Order: sequence, then structure tokens, then C-alpha cells
Amino acid sequence: MIEIDIKLWGQIAYYLPEGRGKFSLKKSVEPGTTVQELVASLGLPEKLFFLINVNGRVIESEYILEEGDEVALFQPFSGG
Repeated sequence: MIEIDIKLWGQIAYYLPEGRGKFSLKKSVEPGTTVQELVASLGLPEKLFFLINVNGRVIESEYILEEGDEVALFQPFSGG
């Protein structure tokens, strides 16, 4: 197993079973796990679209996670 740090921004955190308002967690995953598999394991609604960032870089969902990666999930946002 490898350990991943996950940061959640916006309303995304409210979907986690760990409790409302918790914006950071650690998760152990099998080596070879993709970001897409990680997101699916969090149980987030499929209709919830977001930007995925690993270690400060926007990545594709097929990215294979490595020990100590920091995954940040963002909701779409707009502003002026």
C-alpha cells in the first residue's frame, strides 16, 4: 500500500463520509492506482465535475499515483 494526501476544496468536501467541513485526509491505496480510481473510491457523485491537481500540476485521470503524492480536487468556479 502507498499513502496519498488528499485536499478537497469547495463543496466537494461535504460529500465525504468522514464529516462535513473536513478538507484534508490521507488514504492508503494499492500501488498502480490511478487518480480516476482514487476519485471513484471517495464516493463522489459522478455529476460533480472538478479539476484534479497532483503535486501542484494539472494531470490526466489516468495518472498513476506514487507514494506521498498530494492530490487536490477542485470544484468548477467562476468569477469576475
